[in-house]
Amino acid sequence: MSILEMTMASASWKSPRVINGRCEIHFGANDVYTISLRQVVLSSSPDSGSKYIVVASSYYKGSVELALWQPGMTLWHVCSGVDIDSPKDLAFYQGKLYVLLRHRTHLFSCELEEDDRGFMVSRVELCLTELPQEGGAISCNMVVWRGELLLIIRHYTDDFLNSQLLKVQVFAVDVNTNPYGLTEIHSFSGDCIFVGSGGCKSFPASLHDGVEGDLIYFVPDEWKPRDRFVYSMRDGRMRPFAAQLLACYFDMPEDNLDFPMWLLPSQ
Repeated sequence: MSILEMTMASASWKSPRVINGRCEIHFGANDVYTISLRQVVLSSSPDSGSKYIVVASSYYKGSVELALWQPGMTLWHVCSGVDIDSPKDLAFYQGKLYVLLRHRTHLFSCELEEDDRGFMVSRVELCLTELPQEGGAISCNMVVWRGELLLIIRHYTDDFLNSQLLKVQVFAVDVNTNPYGLTEIHSFSGDCIFVGSGGCKSFPASLHDGVEGDLIYFVPDEWKPRDRFVYSMRDGRMRPFAAQLLACYFDMPEDNLDFPMWLLPSQ
């Protein structure tokens, strides 16, 4: 693996080559532009006493890119590169950072290392490029559930403007095979999962009133603005939410509404 590294007083760069990929990924310290965060994950809780890492999907110079930070660092490290553009979901799992892309069905694993400037990505691997597909298009999300890394896949018809949801599948990712393996699952053992553009989260259903186990709660994102429904892992049935979104009561066309987001407490 070739790594190009450059350091200056106010900035640093490192470019690890993507294993199984097409090119290098460039990580540079952001000392000029501000970034706007849209999704954030932490490697561990700030209360745990360990030195945690913050990873974010961010708007940066007109595009959605990966940004990394750690307490003590004065600058964000921002990722750029054709292979890993527009991250959709992020997750720390078994000591690695996993990045799922928005516009391509690619899953990356990233290893991190510390140096005198904080930390940096030392190794990037493209570990999954093909997903089960039925119909014309898919939308995929990623979440960690009970020690498993899960992919949640929605299958749609091929009509882009009026596409219809065909089915939902959930797969556990086997990170010990090369390439990674997928095993379909049909139960969350009484837990539930919330899916939205701001990220995904799993919870025991008993923690929240009105929430049922073995369900996935979807809210719309920019890819499918009207995709708002509940999916049952037990029988594969889909139903709309019992309650409407509050913003729909203000006589505003639905197309003009902002995308809703789950606000989830930490566990």
